[in-house]
Amino acid sequence: MIYRSFNLSVIIRLIIFAFVTALLGLVLYQRNWLMAGPLMVAVLVSFFELVYFLNGVNRKVAFFFDAVTNDDTTLHYAENIRTKSLRALHQSFNRLNQHIADMKIKNAHNEKFFHEMLKSSATGLLAVDEKGYIEQINDSALDFIGLPHITHIDLLKQKNHELYEQLMHIMPGQSRTIKVLHGTELSLFSLKVALLNFGENRYRLYSVSDIRAEIEENELDSWQKLIRVMTHEIMNSIAPITSLCNTLSRIFIRNKNPLPVQEVTDKHIDNIINGLEVIENTGRGLMRFVEDYRRLTKVPDPVFKPIIINDWLNAIRLLMKNRLDEENIRFSIVNKGYHEKLLGDEKLLSQVMINIINNAVDALKNTEHKKIVIRVAENASGRLKISISNNGKAIPPEETDKIFVPFYTTKDNGSGIGLSLSRKIMRSHKGSLSVFSQAGKPTTFFLSF
Repeated sequence: MIYRSFNLSVIIRLIIFAFVTALLGLVLYQRNWLMAGPLMVAVLVSFFELVYFLNGVNRKVAFFFDAVTNDDTTLHYAENIRTKSLRALHQSFNRLNQHIADMKIKNAHNEKFFHEMLKSSATGLLAVDEKGYIEQINDSALDFIGLPHITHIDLLKQKNHELYEQLMHIMPGQSRTIKVLHGTELSLFSLKVALLNFGENRYRLYSVSDIRAEIEENELDSWQKLIRVMTHEIMNSIAPITSLCNTLSRIFIRNKNPLPVQEVTDKHIDNIINGLEVIENTGRGLMRFVEDYRRLTKVPDPVFKPIIINDWLNAIRLLMKNRLDEENIRFSIVNKGYHEKLLGDEKLLSQVMINIINNAVDALKNTEHKKIVIRVAENASGRLKISISNNGKAIPPEETDKIFVPFYTTKDNGSGIGLSLSRKIMRSHKGSLSVFSQAGKPTTFFLSF
């Protein structure tokens, strides 16, 4: 509508200018000098009025955009003018100006809201630009680094050089656990970093979370599970020993008096021998249980060396070949070359792989077309991930969380420490061991480094 009114005003002025010009030409052709003077003035007036009209609109548009560029939202154009096209243009300018003002207010509210949320967040947040200047930092992050304020990351080097090195060398996608001493209290933090791009500016956004309470809660839960399993195992071993000892003692007691020697028969002796054998076997089982516990608590520290992944996995394939052939299991390794090497203790990691493969073989009992597949890949952050899948019986959902608990086992002759020992080894490599099992889908163990 605005453009139609504007075009109509321009057309009317052009028609007037053309008419006056044509009339002037006719008068000059007739040499009517008396009329030529006023008509020439009329031509000039209509011409400059057209130019002024066009420039007036341009001036208003330019002035409006200058005001927008300078964030001036106080500009207001009069709307009670007679020219319909200009009145519509002024109304549009005023509506647009009001919309910009409303957006500024909304953005200011959002900025204040996010600033307050950032400030009060329990997670420490720290944004650092490419030159090391700190763009944003909240109170939790200041408490973490132990400074009341900071403007450049290099200032942290003087306060805590070790923490500075951790911040400088952590890579996106990594997670590190950091110990920080505040006075006499030791706190545990999880440190992560992400890269952010805003236009031509790049920032490293650090997030720091206090995980001490979470770790303590998980440790308490783990200890409770361990104590329940150990209590169950020990009671299962001690209860029959106690009962059998009581039974054997009653063989030689009659009416609360010892049985005379001359009344001891071969049957009594046989019962004693059998009972002692049962006690010995039960005691040996309890000793094996204690030895398994010692194995679990005495895992050696890993000796890190480069491991060529393909050579390592092929060596495990060769080591397990006899059992895999006996069970008629199709075994394959899939490595698309994401990673050629990994840094770790080959002996300990081989123990993890063998434990998982042996469990997979056991799970494939009574399964047709048995398969075990090892895949070497990487996760979303580019870190190495090795998966071991089998198409055997799925792990029941209620047992998924229990299989990593020490001494928990569903096997008749199982010790229940294989997977818990494997997870402990993976944690010593700063990695993790997890499982996915669902009916109708392959059961898969994941080694994430």
